Amino acid sequence: MQHSGFFLVDKPEGPTSNRVLQDIRKSLSVEFFASQQKFGHAGTLDSFASGLLIILTGKATRLTRWFMNQSKEYDAVFRFGEETDTLDPQGRIVDIGAIPTKETLENIIPSFCGNIKQIPPSYSAVHVCGKRSYEIARAGKKPEISPRFVTIDTIELQSFKEKEATLRIRCSSGTYIRSLARDIGHACGSCATVVSLRRTKIGPFFISQAHHPHECNEKTLKVFSPDIAQSLGLATAVIQLDFVKHFIHGRALPIKAITFNDDQMTLLRNLDLSFESKQVALFSEKGELLGIAEHKDKELVPKVVMEEESRL
Repeated sequence: MQHSGFFLVDKPEGPTSNRVLQDIRKSLSVEFFASQQKFGHAGTLDSFASGLLIILTGKATRLTRWFMNQSKEYDAVFRFGEETDTLDPQGRIVDIGAIPTKETLENIIPSFCGNIKQIPPSYSAVHVCGKRSYEIARAGKKPEISPRFVTIDTIELQSFKEKEATLRIRCSSGTYIRSLARDIGHACGSCATVVSLRRTKIGPFFISQAHHPHECNEKTLKVFSPDIAQSLGLATAVIQLDFVKHFIHGRALPIKAITFNDDQMTLLRNLDLSFESKQVALFSEKGELLGIAEHKDKELVPKVVMEEESRL
């Protein structure tokens, strides 16, 4: 029997995100997960980093984008006065500089909050001319990576001792903390690299809810419920039984096929922009996720279909 859902994992320092995924996959019973069961993770952590990692299984892997697009929170330690080629403790030092004062750092930090342009690290999985950036960097060449906009909500300086600053950072999906360290170091007239990184929050999920990879099993698997869907920014509704087959065959549904809860009925009555811009997680009357649809021209158009007619 196959199961779909997700694990909240507290990744330790050392292994890659994929290694953690494969270890969890191998540890689960054959009876629980068939050999062809799909696995995936929603946002990687570098091997030197630790913290919250979301691993999806089965058909829940189709929901990866909604987990990926959530904001993140990190506890990080930046070491000033040296910069490595990888911008982390596993690289070789390529630049050294003077140690900035705490006052200088405090004055610089606010300029990195808000919507900023950021260039990902050379040693990253960003695609450049059909290749991964790290592949180009390992070949001894400098990848030409275009800057991209990210959002830094807050940077809190927790402490600054000798040459290491401990910071708490809340930011948008797609933000590279290694690049943030590099850029803050340069703005201080110095250089910096990340020597410790721990992800403590992804969207509505906290590290306190996570389990060590060895503790991930049938009991810790989370189901994509209406509450989870709403916490990820989705509206939720129930498909009336007579319309279920229409949806799983990929057909658009009329509004009358959907039952919303009382809070969302207000949005439905007005058909205002706040409703039209929302995607809707659609559930069966038994509470099973059937898929996700998007409101368009007063219809709900399927974006992801989870179930098949043979299982209903």
